[in-house]
This record gives sequence, C-alpha cells and structure tokens, in this order.
Amino acid sequence: MDKLDKIRAWAKDLDEPILCFVNGSDAEVIKLAKAVLEEKIAEIILLGDELEVYDQCKVYRLPESRLYGVINPQNPRDLEQMVDDYMQESGENDRKKASRWVKNPVNLAQVLWLRGEVDWVIAQTEPFPDPPERD
Repeated sequence: MDKLDKIRAWAKDLDEPILCFVNGSDAEVIKLAKAVLEEKIAEIILLGDELEVYDQCKVYRLPESRLYGVINPQNPRDLEQMVDDYMQESGENDRKKASRWVKNPVNLAQVLWLRGEVDWVIAQTEPFPDPPERD
C-alpha cells in the first residue's frame, strides 16, 4: 500500500479530516499534500518556516490558498498557552526549556494532535507511518 492509499483508507470514514505534516517544506511532503488536496481526501496543515513552505508550494504548483494552514514552529499562534500547558503537565520549571520543547516541530504537532486540532500527524515520509487508531 503506497502513501496516498494509506491516507485514503484512513480518511474514508472521517468527516473533514485534518492531516499535519511535520516537514512542511520537504518536496515529497508538498507533492503528497497536493495529491491529497486534489482528491479532496483531507485538509492539510504544514509545519515549517512560512517562506520556505510557500516557496516549495510555488515550485510544485500547490496554491497556498488550498492549505488549511501553515504553522511556523518557532512562532505558533498559541505559543505562550502551549508553554504554560506543557509546564503544568510536565512539571518543567524552566520557561526557556519549555518553550524550546514546544517549538520542536514534532512536539508541536503532538500538541496539536492532543488538542484535537489535527487528526493525524505525519512526522516523516520514510518509512511512512501507519494511521492512528480510531476511537
């Protein structure tokens, strides 16, 4: 089963699923995101520096407007709240360490997933992960 087939199978019974790709400026991610959007399988959030992500979107002719969102891990919209939540849940007392943890793209994606803002985090494309189990 190829990557797109896995995504299709995962999304087939979901209403408006949202995928989050951690390596949002990676060429393979952009091509896969474009295919997912063309088939209207799921909404897409890409993590990465906005300029790099948008540059790759232009290269692979993925209109920025089709993306559900692009989030820069260095400056997510709820950074302070995420840092506060992480400190409370983890027991971390050092705000700088907590901020660095949240700004790690994999950790940020996990936070988005735990908050229910995304339905599947795809941290890498090789090896391609299996979909998360449904409740």
